[in-house]
Amino acid sequence: MMVALTISVFANAQTRVEIKPADLPKAVTENIAKDYNGFAIQNAYKVTSNNQSAFEVVVAKGSEKEKLEYSSTGAFVKKAPVASVAAQTAPIKKAEPAKKSEPAKKQEPAKK
Repeated sequence: MMVALTISVFANAQTRVEIKPADLPKAVTENIAKDYNGFAIQNAYKVTSNNQSAFEVVVAKGSEKEKLEYSSTGAFVKKAPVASVAAQTAPIKKAEPAKKSEPAKKQEPAKK
């Protein structure tokens, strides 16, 4: 009996582009001014995935940093660890090709 197996893989293509803070929706900048008084915007990103846009903003006040995520309309979504920003921008390393194993050597019969 023969069984055919089909596997579909859908790529979750995501683009992340740094933008100027002035290009953020007004709702985002107003939320930051209200809820993060005294913080300055360090980085802003527009993230697009599955035809949906969102925004990531890194704000700082002294040595304190926060990563904030907003919807495409500028509604606050969540606060995330700042370390995840570096992880997302780190270059992706290609997997090392598997080493070919050498064919097993024939063992000679034991001498009597």
